[in-house]
Amino acid sequence: MPYRHRRFPRWVVVLIVVIVSLLVLSPVALVVGFFYVWGKNHEDLRFPSQDVTLSSCRKDAVTGGPVAEVRVTSQAKQPGTYTVQLSFRDLRGKGGGEGGSEPAGRRTVVLKDLPVGATVAREIAGPVPVRGRPQCVVADVTFLSTALARRAATATP
Repeated sequence: MPYRHRRFPRWVVVLIVVIVSLLVLSPVALVVGFFYVWGKNHEDLRFPSQDVTLSSCRKDAVTGGPVAEVRVTSQAKQPGTYTVQLSFRDLRGKGGGEGGSEPAGRRTVVLKDLPVGATVAREIAGPVPVRGRPQCVVADVTFLSTALARRAATATP
């Protein structure tokens, strides 16, 4: 007896094609959806370090230690506390590069409950005197919103 091809009804073929298409396209749709949502959530993302500038870095004539002036202009959407960590180096030699420098300590300044749009400047003195020219670097900046804490404090009886 010769072999006869079995013919499937048209609705079975359509059902198989639809199921296979869904299985293939679903992961693609999930990846596209993920990147779309991620982009929408992060389109206005700002890093706290973008609000901090180092205005000056000089050697104090009296103590011989480095002094940095830090300026914070809050561009966050809510009031909050900025914690700025500064790193000081003692630059020695003509080039003043990393090869001729030594660490001169770290200092941290906390600017509490800074309102939106406010600008604050602070001078921070390094912990140890330097013999050469000082170098001041903003090592780390963190921002913690105080709006939620304020709302929680006023909501409690």
